[in-house]
Amino acid sequence: MKKLYKEQKNSIYKIGKETGLNLEGLYKYAKGKSHPKNMKASNVLKIAYLEKIEPNILMKKMIDYWNENFKENK
Repeated sequence: MKKLYKEQKNSIYKIGKETGLNLEGLYKYAKGKSHPKNMKASNVLKIAYLEKIEPNILMKKMIDYWNENFKENK
């Protein structure tokens, strides 16, 4: 499963469908093509609500995950 952060509970597909966020955009983050720091705050809030995690913690986890998995590719 492609992930936005290590402990992600829901699939990208479910996150997109439940929040109304664009799946293509979410997959860009999950594949390391876009950095999480560029994600709109409103999108972070929607994902955080669905994942039941504080938005600031979610953002830190997404950035950490990106750095661990994709940093060397950029």
